[in-house]
Amino acid sequence: MKKGIIIGSAVTVLILVVGVSYWLIQTSDATKSGEAILYEQNRVLDPVNEQLKTLDISRLEAKEKLVVGAEIDQIQQLIATNKLSYEELVGVYLNRIKKYDKNGPKLNAITEINPDVLEEARTLDQNPSTNKAALYGIPVLLKDNIGTQKLATSAGTVALQDWVIGKDATIVKNLKANGALILGKTNMSEWANYMDPSMPSGYSGKIGQNKNPYLDATPSGSSSGSATAATSDFAAVTIGTETNGSIISPAIAQSAVGFKPSRDTVSGELVIPLSRHFDTPGPITRTVKDAYLTAGALMNQPKKAELSKDSLKGKRIGVLFDADDVVSKKIVSDLEQAGAKVIKSKELEESQQDFEGFDEILQADFKTDLNQFLKKNQAPMKDLAAIIAFNKSDKTRNMKYGQGSLEDSEEDQATVAATDARANELIKKAGKTIESALTMNNLDALVTLNDDNLFLVPIAGNPELTIPAGYAKDGQPIGMTFVGRNKADESIFAMGYAYEQFSENRKSPVISADNSK
Repeated sequence: MKKGIIIGSAVTVLILVVGVSYWLIQTSDATKSGEAILYEQNRVLDPVNEQLKTLDISRLEAKEKLVVGAEIDQIQQLIATNKLSYEELVGVYLNRIKKYDKNGPKLNAITEINPDVLEEARTLDQNPSTNKAALYGIPVLLKDNIGTQKLATSAGTVALQDWVIGKDATIVKNLKANGALILGKTNMSEWANYMDPSMPSGYSGKIGQNKNPYLDATPSGSSSGSATAATSDFAAVTIGTETNGSIISPAIAQSAVGFKPSRDTVSGELVIPLSRHFDTPGPITRTVKDAYLTAGALMNQPKKAELSKDSLKGKRIGVLFDADDVVSKKIVSDLEQAGAKVIKSKELEESQQDFEGFDEILQADFKTDLNQFLKKNQAPMKDLAAIIAFNKSDKTRNMKYGQGSLEDSEEDQATVAATDARANELIKKAGKTIESALTMNNLDALVTLNDDNLFLVPIAGNPELTIPAGYAKDGQPIGMTFVGRNKADESIFAMGYAYEQFSENRKSPVISADNSK
């Protein structure tokens, strides 16, 4: 679900589209990251400590300077020149998770750690491949709704916190086929932000409240932990999922690159569902090129074409915002400097009827899709009704903020046929709106500020690529998002890379371990 940040001229507000609600909240209340709530930290610390005890920590601390901020290609070059090993790479990330996720600022982005990942890295060091894929030996963190053979998959709920599905999702198989190492799982807004409208982004009953490393602001969601882990260098690559904004919004809020692929280009098989009509996995990284390489691995179609900083030359870009402040003016200037023709375009028309229709589709889809998923994969909870009942056994933790969205979905009586028809109608309408905006001025892409004008885009299924665009005066990250034609994923990667090379906006968060123990 979508919890988007809009930077206005006077105040910052949050748009929340959760369940059946849509409202605006002042920044003083809405952007807070939530209470410092931590549950069962040893489920991460124990496998971290067990593996770190076999390594020289002082050596890892020295190698950390090479790893932090490095792109995938740079990491591979360090390994090729014997300045770093895959074992040391994994060790650096495990040590950073210990220092900053479970100690120090306690960002609480990680829910599971692969207890064998260090040994898997050693195997790669001992048996080097002569034909390496881009992600060979690269540690990846997965959102905790993505099924894996060995690690628990929970969607953030206590009801499923120890459920090991026993097989890998297609995207996990593809990552492994490309040589990637599965480092662990990331925290998420419970049930992909479909627990209750009052629940803050980044909270799960499984592990507690995830924090934004930039400032006391929402991490956004629902792929909150994936964005935190990416921007904080807890892994080279993280994977999120999106129904409406759940990759793009946390990437914006935490100064990361987020890519939501065109619908049906990346498999959602064995991902705990929110909606069969809209769910899409995608990467969250620190750079466009890393997102590009990861997207290829997710599809098991390794990227071979080189991205070019000249890819915006001659492109017609429609901006859906007024360039009336420092950041927005710089976006336009950077696009023009990269060779693009910038055209001020009309905002996408979003109606209250669209919001209500979308909410009603989710309400129907969630029960139907989740119940089928739980049954097919022999989950410890047989259906949504059983989960609702389980949550009531410990309301303080299992439903700290209520479970209104779950209960509304359980009571929903819409038929599958009726919901499919309604979803197809909304998808078609959203697609026409975006295509019209692109064709009106013969545009190659649309560009939005933060996640304004992005509600209809994931509904239509068009690709989105968000890139750091700067920071507000209080340090709040600001992002810009490219929107392309359906299935034009390669095109927005090319344009996004060119923009990134000219803008160079991203700054890593300053994370202190002073309070670690």
